[in-house]
Amino acid sequence: MSGRLAGWRLALRIGQREARRAKWRSLLVILMIALPVAGVTAIAVTYQTYSLDTSEGLDRRLGTEAAALVEARSSGPVRQGIDPDKAAEWLGETGDGPLDSAGLQAVVEDRPVLAAHDYGFDVRTDKGVTWASGLRTDLSDPLAAGLTRLSEGRLPQGTGEVVVNEALADRGPGLGEELRIPGPGSEEVREIVGIVESASVRNEPFVAGLDLPASASVDVPTWLVGGGPMTWDDVEKLNAEGAFVLSRSVVENPSKEALAAERELGQQPGAPDPAEAVIVVLIVVMVLLEVVLLAGPAFAVAARRQARDLALIAASGGTARQARRVLLGMAIVIGAVAAVVGAVLGIGLARLLQPLAQAQVSDWFGPFEVPWLQILAVAAIGFAAAICAAVVPAWIASRQDVVGVLAGRRSTSRPSRSSPVIGVVLLVAGVASAAFGTRNAFSGIPIALGVLLCVTGLLFILPVLVSLAARLSAGMPLAIRFATRDADRHRTRTVPAVGAIAVTVVGVVTLGIAFGSDQKQNEESYLPAFAIGDATVQPRHAVNAGDQTPTVAQWQRVTAQIEKASPGSTVTPMTGARLTDPDGYISVETGEGDQVPLDTTTGGFGELIVADADGTLPAVVTRSLPGLDVTPAEKMLRSSGMVVFTTDDALVSSRSARLAVKAYSEEDDEEQERVAISVPATFVDVGDRAAPAYAVVTPAVAKRIGADPQITGLYIEDARISEAAETDLDEALAGGELSTTLQVERGFEEEDSAVIVWLLLVTLGGVLMIGGALTATHLALNDARPDLATLSAVGARTRTRRGVAAAYAIVVALLGAVPGAIIGFVPGIAVSYPLTAEGWPVRDDVAAHYLEIPWTLVGVIVVGLPLLIALIVAMTTRSRLPMVARVE
Repeated sequence: MSGRLAGWRLALRIGQREARRAKWRSLLVILMIALPVAGVTAIAVTYQTYSLDTSEGLDRRLGTEAAALVEARSSGPVRQGIDPDKAAEWLGETGDGPLDSAGLQAVVEDRPVLAAHDYGFDVRTDKGVTWASGLRTDLSDPLAAGLTRLSEGRLPQGTGEVVVNEALADRGPGLGEELRIPGPGSEEVREIVGIVESASVRNEPFVAGLDLPASASVDVPTWLVGGGPMTWDDVEKLNAEGAFVLSRSVVENPSKEALAAERELGQQPGAPDPAEAVIVVLIVVMVLLEVVLLAGPAFAVAARRQARDLALIAASGGTARQARRVLLGMAIVIGAVAAVVGAVLGIGLARLLQPLAQAQVSDWFGPFEVPWLQILAVAAIGFAAAICAAVVPAWIASRQDVVGVLAGRRSTSRPSRSSPVIGVVLLVAGVASAAFGTRNAFSGIPIALGVLLCVTGLLFILPVLVSLAARLSAGMPLAIRFATRDADRHRTRTVPAVGAIAVTVVGVVTLGIAFGSDQKQNEESYLPAFAIGDATVQPRHAVNAGDQTPTVAQWQRVTAQIEKASPGSTVTPMTGARLTDPDGYISVETGEGDQVPLDTTTGGFGELIVADADGTLPAVVTRSLPGLDVTPAEKMLRSSGMVVFTTDDALVSSRSARLAVKAYSEEDDEEQERVAISVPATFVDVGDRAAPAYAVVTPAVAKRIGADPQITGLYIEDARISEAAETDLDEALAGGELSTTLQVERGFEEEDSAVIVWLLLVTLGGVLMIGGALTATHLALNDARPDLATLSAVGARTRTRRGVAAAYAIVVALLGAVPGAIIGFVPGIAVSYPLTAEGWPVRDDVAAHYLEIPWTLVGVIVVGLPLLIALIVAMTTRSRLPMVARVE
């Protein structure tokens, strides 16, 4: 064995012995390294299990027994890749219809075939009516195996029987009850004979049976095909008949021809985005830096504990390299154990939390899968972090004063004079880079680099800040003086812990400002459909020409239902202009025949809203456009004119408009004008708000263009109804004689994901700050045992040790949190510029940039958490001072 390898072997043996001797310190280091590794591993395993490729999702689409799924989507030939949903091409249409069952059987010959149609329809529940996903097939057929899993009851044996999933059974009806399926003019009834889990639908209502009612949406004949493997030649034969095929055999063992078609038709992955690559590298570097800084104090204490051993090695002729290897050997041993422990913990944690994660998403997870290459990379990063954390303590330990250490004297050193200079230069460079990135240059790369430069510069400045804190504590109480001076004396232990907290706070503040600014933009740019707090009720299905028009009595019953559920609200019927021509549409034009420009319209009550005979503007207009001058608008309506909404302020001075009814002629292949009239008009500039319609007209004007004024919905002022009550009422309205749907305008509402993000930021900052501060405090107390013993010997009170511990915790937390928050403002403000850049369409009331500082988050991180850490330390630290010798 060479001398170099022999030297490392000895270093590893010493490191292993030292790790065993200081079990608690070694366990602490292992936890500091293993926990981040475990967290990243758990996330990687969970994501890998959640995401499915085509092969993993075969059983969801084919079941467990079928050889292929055939969908007749075209009347002409088609081409496809391995998965037609990802790679497909239509080659043209023919006069013949799509492939039917007979045509399919002629191609597949004696293979078993089972029709299986997926579509949606209305079902009646205990509350009213809701939408359900349907599977029309014979579940007792062997080809349907795996599409559902029976939980209770039995599968349908014939017509008139269905199974439902738990999501629908919870709403009612349940097992053994009748499922009512409303249809046009009649209601069909099926008996629920079983509760199943669908392979594809999880949280939404689901119904399956042999004779589900036909639906106009079922326009793609679909079959499951059994028998032996369906080859690529079989797929191409069906492609020639206009059918796409998902073949189990082709997916699992693709031929050269299938792979060639996939390359030709499929979406090829492009070159990686350099900005994304930089961001990924930056995240990896920041995580590595965080782990290094968290583990660094423990190795600094280990170096101090081994100072006498290292001095003896040097006195016996050992070199500085050999002294460094002793500490690095311990880092290798601990890092290897931590990496393995972290990976194993992460895999176990992912498996344990999979049910909890499954409950948060609407899709089924796939089979439990461990991405071994990713886990190996994460473990390698953790192992490298342990070695990096020991480099600086090992270097300092190898350069210690041998005589001073053997004599029992402590060596102190001043901070490097060049360190703050380098830090300031890096900070200036980081600020400049972040400022340059505000112009959205180079896809945000300068901002990412600015974060790295600012964090690195802060680490160079921290030693000076620690020394400055010690000097400023001269007039403070004993506990604070002791803590700050001890932190300054042991900077190799203090600075990494403070740096870990600072890096955490920089990240949390940056993300908090970025996310808060984005939420501020979403809130300020939110465009309500109508007045906030109001609601609308409209038919669930479009009322076309020729359909039976809802009667006034039906609308009155809906109104009574709403007034009962929302007492105190005002319900007003809204009248719209409904054309008798089924092919026509209404065009609102200027007097010169140009289309009136209008960016946004809700259009819920029709293209034209019909005012009352007295010319009063409908409530939806006055409440949706609060700045509207009502007097001239109503005067125009009383004069048999119309009110036109536009976003072109130049048209406000116009006094006439043109109403035209147009339709497209297939014979002439052009648009034809059926009716056109000129009407006196008042033009209203709606600005950036959404107009309730294109225009408001009188009943007489509507009839002049061949339209009938009819009630098209209800407008509810001051709808006092909770979200849960809204859901119940909406289901009840859907199940009424006139099936309608309710929409309440609640203004901008922060999504649940936003709350989760804020909680994650606070949790992330809290865990890392508390972990770093508690680790540093624990190590400091162990390192300060001789000094605390001296205090006890000279008569210090018993609570002094507790005060020193709390003071040390708050000093470390504040020294990291305050500079970290200040530095975090730089990239946070910078990233808010490209993040909140104004989008399309350009609106006058939307600013070009939004900045929102989450002061509550900053206050919790900078003030609240340090006080909490100090309280935790004060409550968990023994007040009795240790009685030990001054020199150990």
